[in-house]
Amino acid sequence: MKATKEPKSPTQVIVRVEIPAETVSKKLDELFRRASREIHLPGFRPGHVPRAVLEARFGKDFLNEDAQTELIEEYLPQALQQLQIRPVSPPQTKPGEFDPQKDFAFEAEVEVLPEVTVQNYTNIEIEDVHAEPVQDSDIDAVLERLQVDNAALLPKEGQKSSVVEAGDIVEIKISGEEEIREWQASPGELTGQLIGHSVGETVFIKADDGQQLQVRIEGVKILEKPDIEELAKTLGHEDVAALRAKIRHELEESRARRRERTLKLKILDTIIAQTPIELPPRFIEGLVAQELERWQRQGLPEPSAEDVKRLREALEQRVKRELVLDAIKRREGLALSDADFEKLLEEEAQKREMKPIKFRAMLEREGQLQSFRSDAEDERVLQFLYEHAKILSKER
Repeated sequence: MKATKEPKSPTQVIVRVEIPAETVSKKLDELFRRASREIHLPGFRPGHVPRAVLEARFGKDFLNEDAQTELIEEYLPQALQQLQIRPVSPPQTKPGEFDPQKDFAFEAEVEVLPEVTVQNYTNIEIEDVHAEPVQDSDIDAVLERLQVDNAALLPKEGQKSSVVEAGDIVEIKISGEEEIREWQASPGELTGQLIGHSVGETVFIKADDGQQLQVRIEGVKILEKPDIEELAKTLGHEDVAALRAKIRHELEESRARRRERTLKLKILDTIIAQTPIELPPRFIEGLVAQELERWQRQGLPEPSAEDVKRLREALEQRVKRELVLDAIKRREGLALSDADFEKLLEEEAQKREMKPIKFRAMLEREGQLQSFRSDAEDERVLQFLYEHAKILSKER
C-alpha cells in the first residue's frame, strides 16, 4: 500500500491511497469464495459453486463494488495511521477506476482539527469580577438545607393526617410500577398537584408538555426538622454561631473560587477572540446533532432555531477553548509528566479516602483516566494564564 496526503485547508486533508493489483486480486478471490458459500445454486453444494459459474450467472464484475468497499474500509485506517492523521468526522471517500488486474486507487477527504498558533497570551488585560458578598440570608438558606437533610421522616398525625398539604412527603405509586416513591408536595411545582388530595386517591398529574401521569397516594408523612442548636452540636460545633461562621467561611471560599474560574475563562476567551481559528464544519454539525439527540432522549421541548444557533456557538467556543489550551500547553511545556500524574492521582485518592490503585482502577473502568489527566493539564494552563494576566480593578 502506498499512501500520501495533501493539505486542502487548515481543517481538510486529501489522502490518496494506492493498493497493489496483487492485493486487489486476492480480495476478489476472497469475495468469490464467500459468495460460493452463501449463494445456493441447483446442482452445487454450498461452498462448491465454481467461480466461472458465478461469473456466468451474475457477471464478472458483480463483486467489484463490494471489493472496492472492503478495500477502502480495510486500508484507509491503515493509511491514516501511517500518515498520523486523526479524523474528527467520517472521511468522505472517492474511489478511482476499478480493474481487477490493476492497482486500485482511491481518495479520501478527511476533516482534522487545525494547528492553532497562539501569539499573545501573557499580560492579557481583563476587568476584575467581584465575588458576591455573603449575606445572612445565604447562611439561613444553608441552615435550612442542613435541617431538611437531617430531618426525621414521621407519619402525619391529626385530623388531616391523610390529606396532602404543602411540604408533606407523599408516598405514591405510579401506574404500571410496583415501587413506592416519595415526593415532597411543593406549590408551584409538578408535585404541587397532589396538595388537597387524600390517601387512597388516584391523581392525574399533568406535565408541562401536556402528558398525564397517573399516581395513587399510598401515604403521607412529615419532615420533623431538628432543633438548630442540637443540629450544630451534632455536626461538631460548639453552638449555632460557630456553625454559621463555618458556613460563611465555606461560602466565601466557594465564591472566591467561582470568581477566579470566571476570570480564567475571560482571559481564555480574550485570547480566542484575537486568534484566527477555522473549525471543521462537518465535525461541528456532528456535535450539534449529538447534543440535539441527547435533548430528545431526555424528553426536552423541541429547540427553536435560536436555541440551535446558541447551541452551535457554545460548541464552537468549547472546541476553540480546547484547541487554544492545547497549543499553549505544548508551547509552555505544561503537560503533566507521568510522575506528576501519579502524584495527582494519589492526592485525589486521598481526598476521596480511597487507595490510589483503586482510584486509578475506577477511572479506567469508567473510561475517565485520560479525561482526568486532560482536565488537570487544562487547569494548569488556565492557572498559568491567570498568573500572567493583568486584572484591572473594577469600580463599584
